[in-house]
Amino acid sequence: PVGLVACGEFHTACILQNAPHVYTWGLGLSGRLGHGDENDRLTPTFVEALTGMQVSTMACGGHHTAAVGDHLQVMTWGGGAFGKLGHGNRLAQSTPKVVVALQGKRVIQV
Repeated sequence: PVGLVACGEFHTACILQNAPHVYTWGLGLSGRLGHGDENDRLTPTFVEALTGMQVSTMACGGHHTAAVGDHLQVMTWGGGAFGKLGHGNRLAQSTPKVVVALQGKRVIQV
């Protein structure tokens, strides 16, 4: 069963209640799908970088994706313009990356 669906302007993500459980699809530009490339996905595709990670919630922006995983870690990926990924730069990130500035903080939703 599907536990959550998040929609961005050009991509979609969902969390299934069983493993493997995080899938994305749509426009892959800037790595917003988290598959390590910029390829579009026309059907839901498992995000391999999150293998073994328990993702509790996620959200999609116009060009990026954010998720809360194990130990309440915030991870972001996709277009990094304006520093919106929180990694201290403006670079795109094509796979989920922990936001170091939020480690140790109790983040429960993005």
